[in-house]
Amino acid sequence: MVKNQFERTLGLLGEDTFNKICDSKICLVGLGGVGGTVFEALIRSGFNDIMIIDYDVVSESNLNRQVLYTLNDLNQNKVEIAKKRALSINIDAKITSINSNINDLDLEIIKNYHPSFIIDAIDNVEGKIRLAQFAASNGIEIIMSLGMANRLDPSQVKISRLDKTTHDPLAKKMRYEIKQNGLDTKAIKVVYSLEEPLKDGNKLHSMMMVPSEAGLLIVKEIISILQGKQ
Repeated sequence: MVKNQFERTLGLLGEDTFNKICDSKICLVGLGGVGGTVFEALIRSGFNDIMIIDYDVVSESNLNRQVLYTLNDLNQNKVEIAKKRALSINIDAKITSINSNINDLDLEIIKNYHPSFIIDAIDNVEGKIRLAQFAASNGIEIIMSLGMANRLDPSQVKISRLDKTTHDPLAKKMRYEIKQNGLDTKAIKVVYSLEEPLKDGNKLHSMMMVPSEAGLLIVKEIISILQGKQ
């Protein structure tokens, strides 16, 4: 029996898609502005088996845009706060929390989890390449978040293939690095912004609108894939 909290989700998506949501396993790397909204949307959509990976603690500077955290959470590990929040929404959720930098993590941990999707919501280029290589070698669909800082317009955030991206300096760098590592830019889905950065990219400024839109689009893309629309 579907819990009352998911009745409207079931009504919108139908039983087949909702069952696929419940059966999916998501590996989410990064719990910041993009990843935090991804996690919130996954939990509230009925995804209930999620591995979360992040090494950071909550700081005051996170609170202007990162939806999972409050002043009560300062200096605590993001993965533990996120897990606690998820269980406060769906007590039956299975959350595997790993407090680690992706560059230091033995990726066999992810492999043994057998995720249906990997979501890359980190800023570190080396980590993004490592995740892309891992996903490609293990046949796992990956959705990668690109540059969301120094922008204000959520309507400019789009989902595309990496080879189709424009206007994003990080996308340009990732296209180069992906090719250098022998991977196919056509095989990687990304969320990116068409908006030109409003500030010098040497210092990253951000508010809630653009990163959260990116997070919501990632979850919408996963649901569309499960519906057979992508």
